[in-house]
Amino acid sequence: MKRRAFLKGVAAAGATALVPAGAVGTALTACAPRREAAEGWDFDEVVDRAGTWSIKYGRVTDGEIPMWIADMDFQTDPYVRAALQKRLDRDVLGYTSTPDAFVEAVAAWERQAHGYAPDKEWVGYAPGVITSINQAYLTFTEPGDKIIIQPPVYDHFRLYIERLGRMAVDNPLLFENGRYRMDFEGLEKLFDAKTKALVLCNPHNPIGLLWDRETLVKLAEICERHGVIVISDEIHGDLALYGRTHTPFCSVSEAAARVGLIFAGPTKAFNLAGLSGTAFCIIPDREKREKYLGALRNAKLDEASIPTIEAVLAAYRKDTAWLESLKRYIEGNIARVERFFADNELGIKPLRPEASFLVWLDCRALGLPQDELMDLFRTRAKIIPSNGASYGPGGEGFVRLNIGCPASVLDEALSRIRRALGE
Repeated sequence: MKRRAFLKGVAAAGATALVPAGAVGTALTACAPRREAAEGWDFDEVVDRAGTWSIKYGRVTDGEIPMWIADMDFQTDPYVRAALQKRLDRDVLGYTSTPDAFVEAVAAWERQAHGYAPDKEWVGYAPGVITSINQAYLTFTEPGDKIIIQPPVYDHFRLYIERLGRMAVDNPLLFENGRYRMDFEGLEKLFDAKTKALVLCNPHNPIGLLWDRETLVKLAEICERHGVIVISDEIHGDLALYGRTHTPFCSVSEAAARVGLIFAGPTKAFNLAGLSGTAFCIIPDREKREKYLGALRNAKLDEASIPTIEAVLAAYRKDTAWLESLKRYIEGNIARVERFFADNELGIKPLRPEASFLVWLDCRALGLPQDELMDLFRTRAKIIPSNGASYGPGGEGFVRLNIGCPASVLDEALSRIRRALGE
């Protein structure tokens, strides 16, 4: 009951209470639920997720706003939901093989969305992005081998490398003039006989950076020269913002195609994170592809579920109206965050994400130790962000804020931050 009352209160507060007229208002005009509402979606709607076993809301106590784990508080694409419901109405949910249409839909989507034309034989089903990356560790490395990661980066890379008995080696990103870049000079010093793989986050999480083609070409050349494979997590690629385009790693050069393995899926962009195992892989190199897909078969991880098949086909074989509307709305929310911190000198600077609904907040000017910074957000502001320090070296003094929520909820969160810092 407390959760429902809180949601009703936030919805009643309105979506523009904290945002001045002008540029932000113009940006939000595109988000108004006109055609969207007529088509069956409204991103301003506050959805009550109580009783849905949500991990995101499982940590909430007494009116906190959860803005940590990377799923959105919007209704899932209605076309995908309708396709799942139609399949459920077929009565029998028996053993099911992955159809050729799955591979065809993925290959067509990569061409349409990212300008990448992989051969259909390069594409395969993958049992969830992180599960599949973990399987790549098991397939291409041995216990004690080194795997390079580029912090501050998604914490599960390091977590599972270490759980599986491998060694995570840091190649920290360089942060200069408000912009991150890869440290290639530092990378060259990390290779030895035990170094077998590098995990690329493309687009980068938590920063939201779209890696440019030149950077990816150079990374591929270096890794091939040292005999190291590149495992590319591209789960946020469908959420490239501001008219920009995601660049799949294996598309940039022949070297990248030889060393690279791509893992991606519709779960972030279409808000399907609860459909475990909904992903695909693209592996151009035949030897690596056969070895990896063979390992999946040996572990009995090569069989897509009925919901996975239906969701991928529904997401990737329709027009992009819902996704484009979603991205406009996210851009509007980013504008709200930027204007809020520009208008209120609070010692926090947001870095604009180029992809995803996650904003990397630079809080270093506050001069707080990380535990006190997190206490400021959670105890005083009653907001649950992700702890920047959990992403490894370079994450201290930062938090990651999930703004994939109605603007009214975001405004309430920003208001709480202002009050907490004012105290």
